[in-house]
Amino acid sequence: MSQSANQLVEHFFRHESAKLIAVLTRAFGIRRIDLIDDMVQVAMLEAMNSWKLNGIPPNPSAWIHLAAKNRILDTLRREKNFAKAVSLSGQTLASQELVIDQWLEDEHIADSLLRMMFVCCHPVNDRKTQIALTLKALCGFGLSEIARGLLLPTETAKKRIQRAKKSLADANVGLDLPSVEQLDQRLDVVHDVLYLMFNEGYSTSRGIDPIRSDICEEAARLCHLLCQSSCSSPATKALLALMLFHASRFEARTDDQGAVIQLEDQCRSHWDRHLIESAQGWLAQSRTGRPTTYHLEATIAMLHCGAPSIEKTDWNSITTLYSRLLELHNSPMYAFNQAISIGEAGDTHEALSRLKELKVHPKMKGYFLLDCAIARIYVLQGDRKNAVDSYLLAQSQTAVVHEQAFIEGKIKSMP
Repeated sequence: MSQSANQLVEHFFRHESAKLIAVLTRAFGIRRIDLIDDMVQVAMLEAMNSWKLNGIPPNPSAWIHLAAKNRILDTLRREKNFAKAVSLSGQTLASQELVIDQWLEDEHIADSLLRMMFVCCHPVNDRKTQIALTLKALCGFGLSEIARGLLLPTETAKKRIQRAKKSLADANVGLDLPSVEQLDQRLDVVHDVLYLMFNEGYSTSRGIDPIRSDICEEAARLCHLLCQSSCSSPATKALLALMLFHASRFEARTDDQGAVIQLEDQCRSHWDRHLIESAQGWLAQSRTGRPTTYHLEATIAMLHCGAPSIEKTDWNSITTLYSRLLELHNSPMYAFNQAISIGEAGDTHEALSRLKELKVHPKMKGYFLLDCAIARIYVLQGDRKNAVDSYLLAQSQTAVVHEQAFIEGKIKSMP
């Protein structure tokens, strides 16, 4: 029973704390988010202790909701300023409690979560801070998990979240949904945060720590919530499609030791066909006259997921799609991936020329995967010596064990 209770509390901390923080912050304002966060954590600890002794209640979600609500109301009742403010508003604590109970009902929770999503992604904070706050407030991650997931010292993650809360409080940010005039701009920020958040979890060579996949799952969950709201746009649906296409290949990307498996070496039978079909459905719903970068990236991911092998991939179409992406955003990563697609399509000399040009780009210096890509092109040319030299150069640029293992495996597998 004790083990079962611990597992359930951990599950609810992830999936229920977001609901509680969203609803209680909506009720009592962003200035009280620290108090709300503390009370939610206390409620989780109360649940753990109580359920160990008395067993898991029939409705554990309602139990935790009630515990957290009572905790914060008891604290606020002792605050004279709060009691005075409530009185001046013509309300009572009892009437406010009824509102909270209503917002905690299943049909109203999504609305509070959506409001909180726009708060966490408010432009008053920078992107990295927005991601950290989203993981804390909307995904139920603890400080150590956030630090591990974002590859930060715990104290840095803590300060980043504290800074985010203070900035929001100082700006007196409300939990109203953006106006029609503001929606497009605010939605772009939310998309950007969810995209970067997913990439934090999906980044290659980060090992098999489950926190990485958890970040991806939470980003996709929040994007799905956004897709089901009136605030969504075609870009929202394309972003969800992109996440699901990538998530379908998650299990095939690392081996049992955590070493990265590149696309050309992945076992495609391990790709999740259900997720691929779901992604195709969302991409179909996202069709628009003005495709965004999410549409184009999702279409590229769909071509990869639909190809039976690396050789039978439609590399010419992928190259064209990267040209369109570069027109929208001149990113060195788009140029990098386009050069690879050109090489896989057969023009290895052009691919090699483009990849070598990228080596002097400020954002690509020391990027070990660039030399791995150059090695791959040499392999396609049948030039084993230069391929090995490029892999060894890539190996010298990283001290990460999993990255070292990946490169060692590539060298050993060369004909």
